[in-house]
Amino acid sequence: MDSGDSEHAGEWHFYAVVGTTVQGRHTLARFGPRPTALDALRLAIHAVNHTAFSLLEQGVNGDPCADIRLLERLPITEFTIERHHRTTRVADRRWALTGRKHHRKTSRRDRPAVA
Repeated sequence: MDSGDSEHAGEWHFYAVVGTTVQGRHTLARFGPRPTALDALRLAIHAVNHTAFSLLEQGVNGDPCADIRLLERLPITEFTIERHHRTTRVADRRWALTGRKHHRKTSRRDRPAVA
């Protein structure tokens, strides 16, 4: 599979599209463009557990995709890295990378005893 960093990488820009599963599923913001898929992935991983508003406040280049109240309040819990053609700005629907926050499951042994 094409990693997005191939010999034709100069043809593409990459975006980290971040969202949340808190209070339903919402797309919160699109950050980018980034020169490589790895750059967009680093941004997306850093964004998890933060709010889209906090990233925008820090000066990360991006566009809000939801109401400002959602951007301020809801944590980023999932992301998609999209690849867009540099000239036409059209998304490549054959290429994407997705990720989300993983919740650690606790075993009975990890739970505190109930008195």
